[in-house]
Amino acid sequence: MKISSLLEDARIRPNLFHWNGRMDSAGLQTWLDQNRWLGDSPADLLAFWQETGGGDIFETETILGPLSDPNLGDDITTLNRDMRSHGMMDRFVVYHMGLLISAYDKVTGDYVELDPSDFHVARRFASFDDWYRDTLRVEYQHRYQLQ
Repeated sequence: MKISSLLEDARIRPNLFHWNGRMDSAGLQTWLDQNRWLGDSPADLLAFWQETGGGDIFETETILGPLSDPNLGDDITTLNRDMRSHGMMDRFVVYHMGLLISAYDKVTGDYVELDPSDFHVARRFASFDDWYRDTLRVEYQHRYQLQ
């Protein structure tokens, strides 16, 4: 399974990527069992969460995950509950905040960029890797000399 453009960039420029920590599969499964509202999370996102636990990248981006810190406002449950109270449809699960709002669509399995004004889908991506390459990497690759 390929999640790797982001992880390859992190290997090359580790100072730009601050992960919460690797999770074992049992710990990840326990977290998923406790958070059934997440639906069937995409396999590549699950693999990413297991590898990193989520974390902060570049200067303004946060990828939410099982090990995100609620004290920093990175709690995936609270953030999604708040967005739903402001009109986001239940079918979306926000996993990234920063330059844009990124979610996965529980109905289609796609990754989406959501418009912050009304949560309509601005763009769709087939995979986690496509999402990263076509959004954050495009924005930051020249600034940080990512190959």
